[in-house]
Amino acid sequence: MEAITIPHVRIPSINIGGICLPGIGAPGSIGKKGLIWPSGMKEAIKAIYDPKKQGLTNYDVIEAYTEDFKKWNNSPEKYTGSLTSNSLALTNVSQKTALIYSPIKPYDFKVLIRGLQEGQHVKFGFDYGEHILEADKDGVYTLEWKEGLISYGIYTNFVGECNITITQLPTSILKDLSGNGNHAYLYGGKGKLNSGMGVYKQDYTTYKNDGNTNVEDVKPDTFVLLAGNLSRLGMPYKDIVGENIPAYKINVTGITDGTVTYFYRNEDGKQLQYVIKSDGEYELPTCYREGTEGTAVNIVANNNSNKITITQIPDYPDQLCYDGKMYAVCYGFPILTDYTVMADRTWFDKTGVKYFLSKYKENESVPAQLFKFEWIVNGKEYSTSLGRDKEVVFPNEITWQTKTSYNGKGLPNSTYEDGDLLLIGKVWLNSTNYFIGCHGAIIIADHSFTEEEINWLKQNWDKI
Repeated sequence: MEAITIPHVRIPSINIGGICLPGIGAPGSIGKKGLIWPSGMKEAIKAIYDPKKQGLTNYDVIEAYTEDFKKWNNSPEKYTGSLTSNSLALTNVSQKTALIYSPIKPYDFKVLIRGLQEGQHVKFGFDYGEHILEADKDGVYTLEWKEGLISYGIYTNFVGECNITITQLPTSILKDLSGNGNHAYLYGGKGKLNSGMGVYKQDYTTYKNDGNTNVEDVKPDTFVLLAGNLSRLGMPYKDIVGENIPAYKINVTGITDGTVTYFYRNEDGKQLQYVIKSDGEYELPTCYREGTEGTAVNIVANNNSNKITITQIPDYPDQLCYDGKMYAVCYGFPILTDYTVMADRTWFDKTGVKYFLSKYKENESVPAQLFKFEWIVNGKEYSTSLGRDKEVVFPNEITWQTKTSYNGKGLPNSTYEDGDLLLIGKVWLNSTNYFIGCHGAIIIADHSFTEEEINWLKQNWDKI
């Protein structure tokens, strides 16, 4: 049988009894759970982000850093610039000795260095002796500090004018599960409400509980009511933000011989009670702010001989949720001339201008995007490939885009040079047009998959 050739389209083949047939099922590499990938597909994928398979928790999402540079010894007479808790910016260096240093061994961390010119190096270690690392070009560096140095500093190999930033990267990471190491760093994550894993309706740490000590371990999504005649957590109705507290689900454990009661106002403004008599999952009714009866919304335990734990059950529990302030950045993502991007995502807000995912090159004027995968302007939906915008319709399912197609609809192209930045949640680093929504798995590959290959990925989405 002669091979079938279609210009610019790659068709994998199936081998049956030594005969090659066009199709999607060509033997390839074996992945997790014995999944057999079509030939070449797994190698083409440059990043897989999946918060559920990563085991990401709300705690992991919170933006945090291992070291506070403000607590290091600072020598501002040696440089012109600025120092923050996680960054050192330099515009002039007057000495080749430590600009900031720690007298004790720091924790290991990663730094992003930008602005190095030819001959300019940044060093880490003891400035009169051994250095741990010397950076001679922009990029991400891992600092693995060693014991035994007299001090641990940051310094340069030159004096004079410069424009260098040394920024500690956060410990909050959306891991690349493809094995290529293209991890994305999470910024602005709060680990509660709609900024973390799942969407929560209430932040219990904002509840007031004056005069009651019979509650402990209060966290944004859970708390413990102690044993006894009366334990409660609540707040005045006047402190409810917005019009009401929406209905939401909780899990209750520990009820023995007593009850748990939810005091709330109905839409007529009257205070009612929702009584729970046994462990299990329950949906608490909507609580209205305005009314004529009652003063506070309370969750109360009565006459229990054991502790009772109340845990909120979120919507989208396996998805990473963005509240309009959180975003993720992969620095040093491979340069691409062609691509496929796929995602399981949900948009919560399509007002204003918002962007889901982009791959771009940073420059001094307007950054150039290889793609802007799904963005909105006042309710109108767009996608962009190689600098050309196209109005589209976002599907309510796994969505995909290649160089020339958005979910099977043609996309125009221009000529654009790619860069090494991948952003989830906004369009470029200095943008404030943040995504509000959530996502599960995201896949990015280095060429355009065929629709057969895309359908195979959809069918095996949970196995990848």
